[in-house]
Amino acid sequence: MNSAKYDWKKYHAYRVFDEFLEGFVLQRQSYVTKHQQQLDLETAFDDILDRFVSAFDDSEAQFEDKVSLQFQGASQNTKIVFANVEYLWAMPMMNISPHKKRSYAQRWFDDPDQVVNGEQYFFGYPHTIANPGSWYLRNKYWELVALLRVIKLITKDTELADPVELKQKICKICNSAIYKGVPAEDDFSVSRVCGVHSALMHLADPERYESIISASHRKRICAVFGHVVRSPSDDKEDLLKQIRTTLYDCCGATEDPDRKYRWFFYSKDVRPLWIDKKTKKTQQVSSAIFDVRLEEEAVDLEGSKEEATGYRIRRSTKLVKKTKERDCYTCRACGFHFKDLIVHVHHLDPICEYKQPLETKLEDLITLCPNCHYLAHYWLRQSDRFKQLPELLSKLRN
Repeated sequence: MNSAKYDWKKYHAYRVFDEFLEGFVLQRQSYVTKHQQQLDLETAFDDILDRFVSAFDDSEAQFEDKVSLQFQGASQNTKIVFANVEYLWAMPMMNISPHKKRSYAQRWFDDPDQVVNGEQYFFGYPHTIANPGSWYLRNKYWELVALLRVIKLITKDTELADPVELKQKICKICNSAIYKGVPAEDDFSVSRVCGVHSALMHLADPERYESIISASHRKRICAVFGHVVRSPSDDKEDLLKQIRTTLYDCCGATEDPDRKYRWFFYSKDVRPLWIDKKTKKTQQVSSAIFDVRLEEEAVDLEGSKEEATGYRIRRSTKLVKKTKERDCYTCRACGFHFKDLIVHVHHLDPICEYKQPLETKLEDLITLCPNCHYLAHYWLRQSDRFKQLPELLSKLRN
């Protein structure tokens, strides 16, 4: 799919985000309620800081009960501002129902009809950006504190005059919060990992930042697939984009193209490779399995691509046949042989690392049984020296 032509705003979350920045941040008007008054954001943030942060309630009481007490007697200005911030936190998430999202804002006002209504404001899939799981909900207090910090920083910057500048500033603030942390002396400072930072970056620049809310998901994806990138970036967000670019054509072929474009790493054939891989060992094993999977299908030209809804990396059937015949359908490492069957052809230089179609030579290939083939790719994740045949065979035989 051509990214230059992709219309993100056909999904409500991206349209709403832009409208929210224009209306609430630049025009100082409530987006989620029908109040027409000009909002005093500076006064509201000071009041929220006193009530919500300085008077932090660390009891085991429910969030709803605690926040009701904290904002008892607060001005309408403060309540409207908090309602808008809470709306932005909930708005793009799949696992909060539209009804629940609206109820958050309604709780602050005697007349519930003061809150806007309709699918253009409160929506679910496919107009949301992510299904972040239970942490985003359990961590709600700190997520809101983190969001309040971001909004306060962009509203106090009087040089920001349009949504494009606002979104650039948001990305900068959130990226720094994720990878450098938040200064303890800041108003609304947080020390916990907050998914709202990732959500805001994606909403602000969906072509640049993936719709991955979980920090652990980012780490696992980079650990499993980082090896496919020839010159991996030290910036994790750049690395994710490099991995996506490298794998996009050869993975996710069975997905709806639109869904694949939005949530590539959650495609049916990509997600299982990294989602539960929490340790270095399981990540390396999964990385090896992925490499072998790319080598298992054989066609004609090494490393080129053929269209099949998505794309798959092609292999040479002639070379596969010649290699098996040369090695007598026998594993070069352990000697396994079974009726000229159940043997793989292994590339000493992994095909997953090809950046363009290459002419592979017979001496670049050996036969291995499935077990030795997986092990070969596992050891390749440890060192490039196992691209050398003597080194590889010695390791497998030992």
